[in-house]
Amino acid sequence: MNPLLQVQHLSVGIQRGRTYLLGVDDIGFQVQAGEMVGILGESGCGKTLTALSILGLLAPGIQITRGTIRFNGLELKGLSERELCGIRGKDLSMVFQEPSLNPVFTIGRQIAEPLRLHGSKNKRLIQGEVLDIMDKLGLPEPAKLAAAYPHQLSGGMRQRVMLALAIVCKPKLLIADEATTALDVSTQAQILHLLKRINRDFGTAILFISHDLGLISRLCDRLMVMYAGKILEEGTVDEVFADPRHEYTKGLMGSIPQQNQKGKPLVSIPGKVPSIEEKPPGCPFAPRCRKATSRCTTRFPEPLSLGGEHLVRCVLETEYV
Repeated sequence: MNPLLQVQHLSVGIQRGRTYLLGVDDIGFQVQAGEMVGILGESGCGKTLTALSILGLLAPGIQITRGTIRFNGLELKGLSERELCGIRGKDLSMVFQEPSLNPVFTIGRQIAEPLRLHGSKNKRLIQGEVLDIMDKLGLPEPAKLAAAYPHQLSGGMRQRVMLALAIVCKPKLLIADEATTALDVSTQAQILHLLKRINRDFGTAILFISHDLGLISRLCDRLMVMYAGKILEEGTVDEVFADPRHEYTKGLMGSIPQQNQKGKPLVSIPGKVPSIEEKPPGCPFAPRCRKATSRCTTRFPEPLSLGGEHLVRCVLETEYV
């Protein structure tokens, strides 16, 4: 079965003078129809650049320097803005960390906008679809809420409206980029529940981008661990959680509080994600890795299969094969 989304050898360059430095460096992955996949990593690792590349929303001075992005059998790279607008919001949608609603338009009008842009003309039918999607997402009193303005809503409610706006056309793929980060714990749980409902009720595949391993474990089928523009480890959630093999993945998991380790210090990863100007040769995590050898700084290895869907890119692991 052909994947819904297939990214191959994707590199994204950020212009610095006359050159482009890589914020995303030769990554590849795929998402099947109806699947929920997570991209995990710290801020600055290239997660959002990857998402924006898929949607064709890269800012001036940032461009795809290599690779292909195929969505539903169509190559997205190289499409015109008009062609991309025919896909965005209809078959491919995105929810961002900060709800970006227009303060001067009502909630109902904003949720209806994708329907109008993609060909719906009948005002009564549009209004019915808007109220229907709000009801299905559990938004209270849809008719009353549709007449409200963004400033009258809480942050959590605005994020739920953004979800309604993103899926009103029933897209095949929804990208959620840190969509729960600015919310309190109870509202986070509500948003995760809504994402699961969207996946179940509409068959929408979800690419969930987060720095929170716990959220990804609760939502996703598979995950990719990303660092400094590269994918270091990937597999099903069960595979990676049961047997993390890259030292970066181990560090992330060790930083999560556990009930059976009450009173013990949490694992911390020294240092920080390197900027694109500072990125070292070889494995980008080597300067922060306690087990790094000279070989780690000279080459970035090919993925090593650990069985099932579990892959790791680590020189230390290849030495044991």
